[in-house]
Amino acid sequence: MSASIPEPQARANAAPERRAPDAPAGPDLAASPARSSASSRRKRRERLLYGASCLSLLLAWLLLTGVAGLPPVIDPAFLPSPLEVGRAFMRLAEMGYQGHTLLYHFGISLFRFFAAFLFCLAVGIPLGLLMGVSGALRAVLDPPIELTRPIPKLALLPLMIVWFGIGELSKILLIVAALFPIISISAMQAVRSVSIKRIQAAQSLGASRAMIFRRVLVPASLPGIFTGVRVALGVGVTMLVGAEMVATSEGIAWMALTASDFVQTDIVLVGVLIMAALGYSLDLACRYLERRVVHWSGKE
Repeated sequence: MSASIPEPQARANAAPERRAPDAPAGPDLAASPARSSASSRRKRRERLLYGASCLSLLLAWLLLTGVAGLPPVIDPAFLPSPLEVGRAFMRLAEMGYQGHTLLYHFGISLFRFFAAFLFCLAVGIPLGLLMGVSGALRAVLDPPIELTRPIPKLALLPLMIVWFGIGELSKILLIVAALFPIISISAMQAVRSVSIKRIQAAQSLGASRAMIFRRVLVPASLPGIFTGVRVALGVGVTMLVGAEMVATSEGIAWMALTASDFVQTDIVLVGVLIMAALGYSLDLACRYLERRVVHWSGKE
């Protein structure tokens, strides 16, 4: 009769019991509404802070110019109140300025800005992308772009007028000279910053050079390109003021500069606020377009 193994020892020597692997955890459905609620609260808080910031600026302006019977801190001849600026805007909208309507002056400024800006987009972005992928093209074009980039563009205004006359071309080219380096260099650097692993992954799948450029490099470069475009928008509005300083009698910036010669600070502030609203609106539009086109940015 064979010896039997005591029961405790048999359990110890037996193979460990196999347990079924835990099922993979599915999406936390309960956490999804919580994350959505937290995101909505964060957006609501940001909107409130945005509104509070705008109201604080308006309140500071009212306090400096006198409100509710308080004496103005700054002479109204130098800083008119918001009500006076609003009345000046309505007067300009109804009667115009120097023989032209306010809408006409605004349209001329828009034409000068967008003619230069769209040219820089159409030429600067493709050229910057090609410079990013071609070392030979970069070696040829990078030195002239980098040499002209630090030059103060307002110093070129007299030369632009001498070379191209007092018409619209000299003013548009002055804005182009400021925007083109920003847009082209941002596109070039965006291409050069693309991860080499993405390119190697596409090559391993048999993608051609043209397909890699179209399907990998261009989409991956879009966030950097949009950043350069947003910077160029602000610089372009600033250069529009410089372009309308001389040899013109039309435009919002010209209107503000002319009014300053006669200490018409209410008209000056109307022009300044219109230019600020133009720049801010263009930046908001660019940010909206970026969210729609580059919807994956920041989610990788």
